[in-house]
Amino acid sequence: MINSYTLSKALLGRARAVIPGGVSSGNRANWTPFPLYYARGDGSRVWDVDGNDYIDYVLGRGPLILGHGEPEVIDAVCRQLRSGQFFAGQTEAEIELAELICTLVSNAEMVRFCNSGSEAVHACIRLARSATGREKVLRFAGHYHGWYDGIAWGFSGVDVHPDGASFPLPMSLGQPSSDASNIVAVEWNDSEAVANAFRTYRGEIAAVITEPIMFNGFWSNIQPFEGFLRFLREQCDANGALLVFDEVQTGFRISLGGAVEHFGVAADLSAFAKALSGGVCLAAFAGRKEVMKRLIETNTVHTGTYNAYPPAVVGALRHLTLLAASSGAKLQRIHHQTALLERGLRDLVRQTELPLLVRASPGAVTTAFRAAPTQVINHRSAAEGLDFSLQRAWHLAMQDRGVRITPEGLWYVSAAHSATDIAVTLDAARDALQSLSSR
Repeated sequence: MINSYTLSKALLGRARAVIPGGVSSGNRANWTPFPLYYARGDGSRVWDVDGNDYIDYVLGRGPLILGHGEPEVIDAVCRQLRSGQFFAGQTEAEIELAELICTLVSNAEMVRFCNSGSEAVHACIRLARSATGREKVLRFAGHYHGWYDGIAWGFSGVDVHPDGASFPLPMSLGQPSSDASNIVAVEWNDSEAVANAFRTYRGEIAAVITEPIMFNGFWSNIQPFEGFLRFLREQCDANGALLVFDEVQTGFRISLGGAVEHFGVAADLSAFAKALSGGVCLAAFAGRKEVMKRLIETNTVHTGTYNAYPPAVVGALRHLTLLAASSGAKLQRIHHQTALLERGLRDLVRQTELPLLVRASPGAVTTAFRAAPTQVINHRSAAEGLDFSLQRAWHLAMQDRGVRITPEGLWYVSAAHSATDIAVTLDAARDALQSLSSR
């Protein structure tokens, strides 16, 4: 059992004097018992500044799909830093990485690079509006597409008025209400709501944007209904809109070809980050050539000083090459280890009276405590009956037992996680559940 976070607590106090909340990303502030500070990572493990070590299922919130400190990725980045840090120009590695993405992802005919998933999504939406001459975007409540104002409306849900009209809710204070007028938000897996939106806003919707698997927050790992993604494809085709897949989470994780390969449905544009790069700061958006060429043939602007930053590009190229080697052997291992973890957690659910729910997709598992017996199919149903107090207690109990998961219960699995790691994790989970049951 871990019983000391003394140095982390001291650093947090120091940080709060100069960094709001002591953190540089808002979702790091809700850690229990408070945000911790880390010293190093290796393989499947991380160490905090107090010397506590953890089996890590946070993995930088998804990018470290090969584990911490993959030597070949680190070596590639260091070699590039020594030979040339930054040129504000092009490198051959940039072409090679784009070619590899186009080889792996069937709907990727052209690629552009940027620095974050939020940027990639923003570029996809701009391209969709440019290509269609329309402004409205249909999105799904609870899907996270980054923190930019223009798409953040609807993340927190939809407000339905007595007259039946619905309005997207803001994610944050400071979002201009004018942006909401161009967002149409509906619940996921609701085909009738999608069809009705296209009828209501006929000729106005530029794009439908979706996570192929609902992957964020307490409502993560919610699968699309059978045929739902294909229905979105058909609705977009019938109404002259573009289909955008936000593959920041699913890309190169659920399969080498992402959601397009996994579900057999092609998007017009896709946004990638996280598992694309293996821990270096890089993102990309890709899609049909006729749409992507608008970036050069029309006044559709996409710029960025650090776009295709050479050390990040070579790191991502090495990372993705390793992931794709031997017909994706490392990714197959990740999926196998994910299945082991999922089965073990489901076995523990049958042994406890606590309302623990386990969901999974290839490469990630979700654990959530909820009293409501309703089927979890979208943001609204997932939010019903969530026991936030028990969720926080579970997070701390696992952390105290040397297992690091996200506060909302999303577990990422890497190629570095061994069978022993999984076994130790399940022992810790069993002990944590017993402890919570006796509270």
